[in-house]
Amino acid sequence: MQEQDRKEYLKKYRPTIDFGLTSKFVTSHPGLVIFLLYGTIAIAGFIYLITFYGYFDLDVIVYLELADILTAGIKDPTVMLMVLGAFSMVLFVWFLTYSLASFSAWLDRKFTTGFFKFIPYVVGFKGGQSFWWIALLILGVYFFMFIGVHSKNKAELIKTERINIIQVASDAISNNEHEFTLLGTSINYIFLYNHDEKNTLILPLENVLSLKPVMTKEIEKSNNSPTKIVE
Repeated sequence: MQEQDRKEYLKKYRPTIDFGLTSKFVTSHPGLVIFLLYGTIAIAGFIYLITFYGYFDLDVIVYLELADILTAGIKDPTVMLMVLGAFSMVLFVWFLTYSLASFSAWLDRKFTTGFFKFIPYVVGFKGGQSFWWIALLILGVYFFMFIGVHSKNKAELIKTERINIIQVASDAISNNEHEFTLLGTSINYIFLYNHDEKNTLILPLENVLSLKPVMTKEIEKSNNSPTKIVE
């Protein structure tokens, strides 16, 4: 097979990206590109809110406004890093798929019939179109799995390590000496975890008089550093 014929043959196994056309689209429609990126971060942030507050038995959606959902992704830098990581993984898989086109073509020729004819679909890539389905699957799994892991780890740290302890002054709290961790806020509410009673407290913002950081004895001994913060 001549080199030109070989390149034409491998095109079917290579997901193509016209970087020139992509660059032109970005420069011609910057507003749309920013909207799509921001929308992706907002979706990731919304998934994070649901999973994180779920560990505190709180149906947070009831207390959110549209603005809270739209800004959820940018409130936690880790969520934005996960979005970047997801698209970086897709780019890596694209490069891998493009580089291994010859291997995918060989598998397609080798296992055309018989019991093992499914192997080209599992090990290789049957075509460029199949890559985009895989990319969509990667994004979905990445968002739900890694954001879920981040939410779980953060929730467990709050419950077991008693991080970011604050005292809350509010007429709505019967015992202002209790220790709380600030879980988050919305436009209208503040969400607190009560370490003494092991429950979640929802307060309207207008009922909160003040929030005061608390320094634990262990932290006071270490260079008078502020309360440990986990992003």
